[in-house]
Amino acid sequence: MMKDFSGKVVVVTGGASGIGYALAEGALDRGAKVVISDIREDTLAEAVATLSAKGEVLGVKGDVAKYEDVEALAQAAVDRFGKVNVLFNNAGVFAAGVTWEVSLEQYDWVIGVNQRSVIHGIKAFVPRMIAQGDECHVVTVSSGAGITVNPGFCSYSMTKHAVLALNEALWLDLQTQGVPNVGVTVVMPGVVQSKIMFPEKTSGALEGEVAQRLSNPVLAAVEASMRDAVDNGLPRAELVRMVYDAIGNGDLYVLPNFTDEGSQAIAQGIALGRATAQNWYPNLIAPLLESMKEAAQ
Repeated sequence: MMKDFSGKVVVVTGGASGIGYALAEGALDRGAKVVISDIREDTLAEAVATLSAKGEVLGVKGDVAKYEDVEALAQAAVDRFGKVNVLFNNAGVFAAGVTWEVSLEQYDWVIGVNQRSVIHGIKAFVPRMIAQGDECHVVTVSSGAGITVNPGFCSYSMTKHAVLALNEALWLDLQTQGVPNVGVTVVMPGVVQSKIMFPEKTSGALEGEVAQRLSNPVLAAVEASMRDAVDNGLPRAELVRMVYDAIGNGDLYVLPNFTDEGSQAIAQGIALGRATAQNWYPNLIAPLLESMKEAAQ
C-alpha cells in the first residue's frame, strides 16, 4: 500500500485538463514527480507550464488510442525519471447516441480513448512496474456508468464496463501470479466538474454528428441534464483526495459521489437484475419518459 508519494513518479493520461490535471496536481502536492500526456499540444504545454510551479513535470504529447504512443510515454517517463510508480489511466471521452445511429467513427473514437487506452497502459507500464520491484499502482478512471447504463450512453457505458472488468482481471492476475508490488484501483465517480461533456474538443470526426444528436429529444434531454450535472458536480479536489486515499488503503474500488441512495438503488437494481435474469430497466426509464411527456405538454 502506497502511503507516501514523496519521490514517486506518477504518469497521468489525459492530464492537461479536467480530472487528469487535478490528479497530476494532487501528485505534485504529495511530493511526486509527474508526467502528463495529452493529445492537444497547446493545452499540454499550458498545463506543464502551470504545474511546473509545484514541482517536476514532463509533458508528452500522444494519442492513447495508439499503443506506440503509450509505449513511448512509458519510455519517456523512465528516461526522464528512471521509473514509474503510479499510472493513472484517466483519458476519457463521452458522446451520446442511439445504438444503431452512432457512426462507426464515433464508436471507434470512444473505444480507442476509453478502452484501448487502458489496455495499452497495462501492456506498456505493468511489466516495467513488475521489473522495478518497488511500490507501484495502476489506477483507472471508469465511471458510475461502468456499473449502470442510461439511455444514450451506448458507447460510453460499454467502454466503462469493459475497463472495470479489465482492471478486476488485472487485480486477480497480479494476485494469482504472485506479484506483490503492484496495486490496482478502479475509480467509478458520478458526475464531476470536468470538460467531458464537450467531446468535440478533441475529435473533428464528431462535428457532423452534434446536430443529429441534439435533434433527438431524448439525447438532447440527456446531454442537457449531464451538462448541468457536470457543472454542479463533485469538485475535482474532493475526488482527488478520495482517489489518493484509496491508493494508500489498497482499495480496488472507489466510488466518489456515487454512494447516494438513488445511485446505489439504480446500480443494485441493475446488478440484481443481471444476476437473476430480470429486466430492471423499466424502473430506470419510467421517470425520464414521464418528465419528457410533461415537458412536451
